[in-house]
Amino acid sequence: MEKDSVKRISVWEKVSDFMMDISKYVLTAVIITSAFEELSDVGWLMYAVGIGGAILLLTVSVVIIHIVNKRQ
Repeated sequence: MEKDSVKRISVWEKVSDFMMDISKYVLTAVIITSAFEELSDVGWLMYAVGIGGAILLLTVSVVIIHIVNKRQ
């Protein structure tokens, strides 16, 4: 009998996947909001914070994945 190889999923991998999902949701929310709502003079601030937050979450997620894969 052959043993099935089981891939272990670390907690950091799950956290990274979660952060990537949140990044996509934030970016989608910014795009949908801009399509349905006329924004005031500070509308650019909402876009900047949303896109900046999405980029930050995505970057941290990719760094975590890189570190986890390097250890394995």
